[in-house]
Amino acid sequence: MEPSHAELDSLHTVLKRFYLLILVASVAVLGGCRQKVFVGLPTPEPDTIVQRPDGPVPAPPFGPHSYPPMVPVPEGPPPSDLVAAEPTGPAFVWSETENYLILGTDRRPVDETWRTDTIMVVGLDRPRQRAAVLSIPRDLYLEIPNYGYGRINQVDYIGERITRVEGGGPGLVSAVISQTLGISTTHWVRFEMTGFKDIVDAVGGVTVQLDCPFYEPILNLDTNSWEYFTLPAGPVHLDGETAYWFVRLRLRESDIGRAERQRQFLWGLRDQVLSTNLLPQIPALWTAFDSSISTDLTLLQIMDLARFGVGLDAANVRASGITLRELESYTTERGAAVLVINDPQRVRNVIEGIWTAPAMADAYRKDVNTCAPVPDGVPVIASAGSPAPAPTPLPTEVPILVPTPVVAEGAAVAPEPIPASGGGG
Repeated sequence: MEPSHAELDSLHTVLKRFYLLILVASVAVLGGCRQKVFVGLPTPEPDTIVQRPDGPVPAPPFGPHSYPPMVPVPEGPPPSDLVAAEPTGPAFVWSETENYLILGTDRRPVDETWRTDTIMVVGLDRPRQRAAVLSIPRDLYLEIPNYGYGRINQVDYIGERITRVEGGGPGLVSAVISQTLGISTTHWVRFEMTGFKDIVDAVGGVTVQLDCPFYEPILNLDTNSWEYFTLPAGPVHLDGETAYWFVRLRLRESDIGRAERQRQFLWGLRDQVLSTNLLPQIPALWTAFDSSISTDLTLLQIMDLARFGVGLDAANVRASGITLRELESYTTERGAAVLVINDPQRVRNVIEGIWTAPAMADAYRKDVNTCAPVPDGVPVIASAGSPAPAPTPLPTEVPILVPTPVVAEGAAVAPEPIPASGGGG
């Protein structure tokens, strides 16, 4: 008896999501979550950039600059026992590679809104059997076609629900990245936070190497008290719950440090997937994947990419991100702290120099001589005037003022109104 169309469709979906585990292990660290623990300050709605004055950029009324000084995150020479060797071969040219957009959101079936707090571009150079991963900070403030200015973590929602462009949210994110950074992507994968912990537990957890003790403040909203989430130095095996906080917290190390942790975790997750017999875990993975992952890739494309990915050597996967060294802090008229591109050449150097970046496996390695101990007591975080944690406001559908793009060279001109809605049907 031949299987029915419904049975064939079900088998196709099972296979597609199974191969997605191997292909997009990287997206399992993505997205926020409306848990009763505060992991960062809210994203304000799009607004007008306050152009830089002649003097220093004023500190925003909230955000990291409003906190009392904490123990700094030290930078020093890399450890001597890095997993991967120095890179070999020519520069990585994004215009000649297959590029995939990886999105992580806090979107859930019962929610009407979401933010995309992790955005990565994965480039594959098949002839040279290598890959590169570029992280883009959530607070990057840029021009959104047919909308105005906003943070990049709002673009997925805007494209899906407001401008309704062809390709939806991922299509608009792809267009914005191409317009702003010059990297074109051909396909996308979106991971929603629903099944993250279950996926990590189903593969048996993930081991990461920490050169320094890890700590980040969290606010437990049940008790309304701050505490430290800590992990010891050395090899640390993370279960789903612990992994979630390792890749989500960012109050001390900012979005930049969090992106480094995410990249390190991705490689550890890949290693765990390749060393684990996943057949007994298919039911658990199916449940976790069912509501967590969407993509425009076909099953055959996923299988092909999975085969390529499992054959990559650690030294041939380099990872970096656009950081505070390349961006500049600005404040919007409503006092929101954002990041803008003031010197395009600095950003271009990161993108074009990705092959000289650390291996993905070494993304979060530290100099052990610069490790800071975990502070005693409870964190002292909120200062006078700092707002209480609140939900992220929605992008508005009313006209907003849009200044001259900060990436453009030359003098700025007076902003002019551009409708916030428009585009697709």
